[in-house]
Amino acid sequence: MKRIILTCSLLLCALYMNATGFSWFSQSDARWNSERLGRSTSIGRSGCVLSCLSMLLNAEASNPYVTPDKLNEWLQANGGYSGNNMRWQIPGLIDGDGLGIELQAQSTRYNDWEFLSSELAQGNKVIVKVAGRRSHWVLVVGQDGPADKAASYLVNDPGMKQYETRTLAFWGGFRSARSYSGNWLDEGAFNLSSEIYVVPIPDEECFLYKMSNLPVPADVFVSLQNSLAVEIHGFFILGLFDEQDELMYTVDYQYAELAPTGELDLLFEMQDFSPLENESNTLKIIYSKYFSDMPSRFDTLGLEHSGLRNLTIVDTE
Repeated sequence: MKRIILTCSLLLCALYMNATGFSWFSQSDARWNSERLGRSTSIGRSGCVLSCLSMLLNAEASNPYVTPDKLNEWLQANGGYSGNNMRWQIPGLIDGDGLGIELQAQSTRYNDWEFLSSELAQGNKVIVKVAGRRSHWVLVVGQDGPADKAASYLVNDPGMKQYETRTLAFWGGFRSARSYSGNWLDEGAFNLSSEIYVVPIPDEECFLYKMSNLPVPADVFVSLQNSLAVEIHGFFILGLFDEQDELMYTVDYQYAELAPTGELDLLFEMQDFSPLENESNTLKIIYSKYFSDMPSRFDTLGLEHSGLRNLTIVDTE
């Protein structure tokens, strides 16, 4: 029989991953902006810290999928607020003491670049109160440039209604900072330890499907390795993409748990192999803590590149 091997680069593009981190939430999102936060305000008005912490929790492997409304409810029930102010150490207890994110350090110095750069270099993520605003906090998730330049620091800003790439240069710097450690889910958390194999049914069965004008199915399998020293759990979604890297539809998905530094074989079912006969289409794997038929670019993660996108036909007879 002929076995068809598809080697494709896994998703690592702007379509499903914003440039600065795994998740982005807007405090103005209609799903939660009117909910009460603290004693006398709302998420839409004062939920920047809450939204940043929700982003952190979703980027941490040990924590569940948490949206600002879910985190707000938990914080209200567990002493997370003092009036309308966040008690910064409490969110780290949502999944048990020392098991997820943990408050590590803080600085109250204006533009303390040494603090910010050193915390990021240790693998921590930092929430900062930006300059030029009375009280607005953003999540700093990476540094790309000199340590003493505001433009070097990439941020996720919950104050935007629609996501756009920003750096601390948008505000001219920061006034204070809180640093959190964790086991972050990013493109380095997974290794693709095999090619992606697409194996249609045997030729003799394929003939019967085609005679009956039925779609020809195929199995798709791949091996993934967890690079973290903690368990990763969530949904691995197989998507069909066109030549513009637009998701056409979800082919299949699998919920899985990867043991610390462990390896996992994923098996997907493709009900109709024919779209792959068009060489401009390709398959990609998306990771998310929750499942959606049309995954959002703001809460999904692509994996490392794994080679070519073209189909290679191998005669195994």
